[in-house]
Amino acid sequence: MAPRRRSNTGFIGVRLRPAGHFATEITAGGARVWLGTFYTKKAAARAYDVAAWRFGRPRHKMNFPERWIDTTETDEQFMAQWRRDHPGDVEATRAFWKEKQTYMREGRAGKRQRWAEYEEYAKERRRHGEDDERWLWNLSSTASEDTPSKDEDFDN
Repeated sequence: MAPRRRSNTGFIGVRLRPAGHFATEITAGGARVWLGTFYTKKAAARAYDVAAWRFGRPRHKMNFPERWIDTTETDEQFMAQWRRDHPGDVEATRAFWKEKQTYMREGRAGKRQRWAEYEEYAKERRRHGEDDERWLWNLSSTASEDTPSKDEDFDN
C-alpha cells in the first residue's frame, strides 16, 4: 500500500480554505469527522493529532509523532508543580468529587428503593388477578355522569 499523501499544507488532515484559514477533518469508522477551522496550519495539525490519538491511531500516522511524548511529559510536570503550589485547590477538588460521589450514591439508593416498591406493587397486583373484588369494585364505582346513557349519541 502506498504511503499516505500529505496535503499541500504539509500536514495530514489539514486543508487550506479559500479565505486563508485551515480546515481539519479525520476519517473514523468510515465517516468523516469535522474538527474545525483554524488560523494556523500547525494548530489545525495539532487538532488532527489529538483526534487521531483519541481514535487510537498509531503515532507514525500523526503530524507530530515526536512532540506527543514531550507535550504529555510537560503537562504531567506542570500538573505536579501546580499540585505542590496549590494544595488548597487540590483539597477542594477532592472534597467536591467526594461530595458528588456521595450524592450520586444516595440517588441510586433512592432509585433502587422506588423500583423495589414498584416491583412489590406489581407483584401484589399480579397475585390478585383481574377477578379480585377490589379491582371490580374500582371499575363499578364510576360516577353516573361518566357513563353514557343508551340514548346518547357519540357521533357529535
